[in-house]
Amino acid sequence: MVARLSTIRRKIKNGDKLGFSERARAVSKGLLPSKVKKKKNAKK
Repeated sequence: MVARLSTIRRKIKNGDKLGFSERARAVSKGLLPSKVKKKKNAKK
């Protein structure tokens, strides 16, 4: 089951822990930064 964006936004706002699929969806929708981007920037 795919998490609703409203649920993901509420969890982010409240600081609740996100599940794997919720985190992946939040990153794909631009709600959370990608860890891959952080690693690339840290090497520079």
